[in-house]
Amino acid sequence: MEALTLGKIISEINSHIYKLVKLRFNWVMNSPQTWPQIVAQLDNYRPSFHHTIVRWCPLPTGLVKCNTDGASKGNPGPSSASLCERDHSGNLVGAKGVKLTDSSNLVVEATAIREGVQYCLDKHFHQIVIETNSLSMVNILNGEWDSPLSVTMEVNSINRIKNTISVRVQHSFREGNTLADFFGNLVSVNAGTYEFNSFQEVPRAAKKIINFDKCNTQYIRIKQTDFPSSN
Repeated sequence: MEALTLGKIISEINSHIYKLVKLRFNWVMNSPQTWPQIVAQLDNYRPSFHHTIVRWCPLPTGLVKCNTDGASKGNPGPSSASLCERDHSGNLVGAKGVKLTDSSNLVVEATAIREGVQYCLDKHFHQIVIETNSLSMVNILNGEWDSPLSVTMEVNSINRIKNTISVRVQHSFREGNTLADFFGNLVSVNAGTYEFNSFQEVPRAAKKIINFDKCNTQYIRIKQTDFPSSN
């Protein structure tokens, strides 16, 4: 067995620290090999951040906005779909949460949008905007991406309804979709499907979100921008 000298121990510690820092700060490190060099380079490092202002925006008179959200706890795992509709003033028109079988993230997002357009059709709304934080589903429904087999049935159902009423699908960051997210989490609390038809029926926390959105409350979305791009 090789004897561990002080120099050997220091070398091993430096090696492990270097590997750890290289893994965590790969886009910063210029191959420093010793602990003082690593500390000096990290001390000079200043991360870059991009800030985006996000808010829920009302639509012109006559249009209804339907925010949707799908949640899968496990991907696949216990799943839910939720939707909430508001008029041009931000007033709640209706909301619904649906408990689903275990599904993947993309499937539940597609199901939530399908539930949303069907809900609008049933309520006789003919000019709607669907807003979702699933950029994948936005690209699929707008014809920019091919539809995966896993969501073909939902996409076909959505497109059939789009041939009946005016539907525009657009993306929203999660910070602008907080009400739909709240109603999705409520499915777990209620242990099943539910529906609200007025502002007075919804929980106090939902009323707070609705009022914040009506007041044009802004949320700051912060993203670090100096990570290396994926190959």
